[in-house]
Amino acid sequence: MTQGSSLSKTLYRRFVMTWCAMGCLLLPIAFFLYSLSPLLSDNFLYDAWLSRQSEPPSDDILVVAIDEPSLQALGRWPWSRDVHTQLIEKLNAAGVQSIVLDVLLVEPSRLPEEDRRLANAMQRHGSTYLPMALLSESLLEGNTRDILIPPSPLLSAAKGVGHINVMLDTDGVARSVELLVERRGDIWPQLMTLLADAEKKAGNNTSNWPTEAVRIPFRGPAGSYPTVSYHDVLMGYVPASLLRDRTVLVGMTALGLGDRYNVSLLSSGLMPGVEVHAHLFDALRDETYIRQVDSWLGAFLASLPIVILLLLAWWLRFRYLLVVVLSLGVGVLCASLVALNFRWWWPPFSSLIALGIAFIAIVWQSQAALLSWFERELELLYQEPSILPFKVPDDIRGEGGKLYQQSQALEFALGRIVEGRRFILDAMHSLPLPIFILNKKGKVLLANKKALAICWEDGEYVIDHIDDLPSFLTFGDNQDFSTIWPPQITEINDVNGIRVGGLCTDRNSRTYRLEMGELSTTANSAAGGWLVWLVDLTSEVEAEAQRSSMLSFLSHDMKAPQARALAFLEAQNDPASAATPANFHSYLEQCLTMGLGMINDFINLTRAKSFELKKEFVLFEDVVMEVLDQVYPLAKIKNIKIVSELKDEDGAPVMGDKSYLARAVFNLIENAVKYTLSGGKVNIQMCRKGQWVVLQVTDNGVGIDSNDINTIFDDYTRSDKDSMAEGHGLGLALVKTVVAKHGGEIYCESELGKGSQFTMKLPSIDG
Repeated sequence: MTQGSSLSKTLYRRFVMTWCAMGCLLLPIAFFLYSLSPLLSDNFLYDAWLSRQSEPPSDDILVVAIDEPSLQALGRWPWSRDVHTQLIEKLNAAGVQSIVLDVLLVEPSRLPEEDRRLANAMQRHGSTYLPMALLSESLLEGNTRDILIPPSPLLSAAKGVGHINVMLDTDGVARSVELLVERRGDIWPQLMTLLADAEKKAGNNTSNWPTEAVRIPFRGPAGSYPTVSYHDVLMGYVPASLLRDRTVLVGMTALGLGDRYNVSLLSSGLMPGVEVHAHLFDALRDETYIRQVDSWLGAFLASLPIVILLLLAWWLRFRYLLVVVLSLGVGVLCASLVALNFRWWWPPFSSLIALGIAFIAIVWQSQAALLSWFERELELLYQEPSILPFKVPDDIRGEGGKLYQQSQALEFALGRIVEGRRFILDAMHSLPLPIFILNKKGKVLLANKKALAICWEDGEYVIDHIDDLPSFLTFGDNQDFSTIWPPQITEINDVNGIRVGGLCTDRNSRTYRLEMGELSTTANSAAGGWLVWLVDLTSEVEAEAQRSSMLSFLSHDMKAPQARALAFLEAQNDPASAATPANFHSYLEQCLTMGLGMINDFINLTRAKSFELKKEFVLFEDVVMEVLDQVYPLAKIKNIKIVSELKDEDGAPVMGDKSYLARAVFNLIENAVKYTLSGGKVNIQMCRKGQWVVLQVTDNGVGIDSNDINTIFDDYTRSDKDSMAEGHGLGLALVKTVVAKHGGEIYCESELGKGSQFTMKLPSIDG
């Protein structure tokens, strides 16, 4: 419909605009969600991945712990700088490679000599690193001193000084550090970067470290690195071989002192800050630290699945949308984990949340657009003229919610369509004519049962195009199907004209006249296809053939006896050619008897065809015996022997018209006697076989040509052989008509020169 097409285009444009607006809204949502990253679920995923890494801690890193035993032995913290001096001298004597004194010494000692002695010990070792502190603005509380560095002697003696700040995520877990921090125009490196620069085999400097925060790939829980007590080293309890060539980190591990961090959501224990620096140093030296994807790139990656979903949802079927969303979600997780294996961290859950929001939005928009379109189409459908009268139920208009009303309206509309379609199909299949509905190119779109019955082959309907019709129908000798199809193009104003395609015959010898007419739609007057139907003319053709045969019979066969009688009468007036009175009367009687017999047979055949027979209980054996009594004199004249064998003990009961049955049996037996030569033999057998009473009449007469057997029972038909020429073609036609009226069968088997056998089968009354 034109109105429906325009409506669909309007809804389509509106749907496209809404789709684009939805995309413009979803992308900022994805960017906003990524700005909140990492979420708790991101951190959990990160910690789970990190807990399954199998890279072991380096065995050349040693932690010297300021633990509880050391505090008990050396006294309350803070200790004298001389204690640290003794430790450095012990470590230097043992041959350690580097020393990180992970203890903030940012205030001068009360005894300057202690600072000098510590500085001298550090200079003698040559590779001692000291931490400094960078305070955050929230901790200043009016104090402008935000950079805490060691005193001048220690600062000069240290090989490197760096900050030891650790970043805490929103869940309170320490996962990241800033390697380079800018404060008051100066760049302060992380302490472990200085140590890593010094110990990496391939040289590096601070300018090559990332400026953004990096994540620490912890290689295990707290206690993963070898640890010895500060007091044990100081007292010489630790063998020198255990200390030689190691990187030593000295720091607090005692409870209540120093910093301790939760480093994973999957673990409940806290890790001392010195061990955190050990893990960081291990990662920096091996360059296995994890970098965070740039915020803009991460936001773009988070929004990319949204774009893919919008594109795929536009082109794919709606039923696959959930599979697409799940696939994209799995792809996002896999992409994050693959990036993590390459030491890049991209939080995926903001993208997954945006993907879920997009899925809900797409489903909502699709359903809303579909329902809107469907509601409009239902309105148009109700406006269309109905095939069958209908009334909209009251519950559609007011009962239930909107969705329920729409579902009810849909159910009612579909019911109308189904009922209308079923009505059309039933009406089409009920039509008495074979009908084909074609498109413009001749493809068969629809055919009723009678049409399909004509085109049935090997258990299947095999017609697909009108060009296949000649495979099932035979057209006249003077007419080719190519002259019928394709039809000549006509003006649009002539689409209602009926075209006659000529006569054709099917495989059952039924005759049809092919007719066709162009079809057009109500919205467009142009031809939309073709309607082809076959008018059954079998009865008319048979009636015409019978009429012609009857006229031939009346004008020739029935006229012949009277013509011969008149000719004989004229000859009798001539004394020279006049016959004796006896011969004259005999020949005249023969002509009149033959003419009267033809008239009686013609009347009997006409009555048998035109009127219903009066059926009653009949013993068929009695009928046969009565007929034999009538035929015996004829057989005796020709010296023909008749042998009868009637085998049914019950007398072969049937329901029938006795007079017509007797006439049919008489015609069969008389026909056998008539065409059997003198001295021949006629066998009569009657028996009951199952539900049939069977009568067989067999002679050894002249026989029937095989070409004549198929038409021997037709009206006004007789064999062309000289021996059969005396018949008039009504006797066997009457037999066939009577047998058919009684629901029986009649057929003939014959061989020329050897005789014939006629078999009559009638339904037994108790068969």
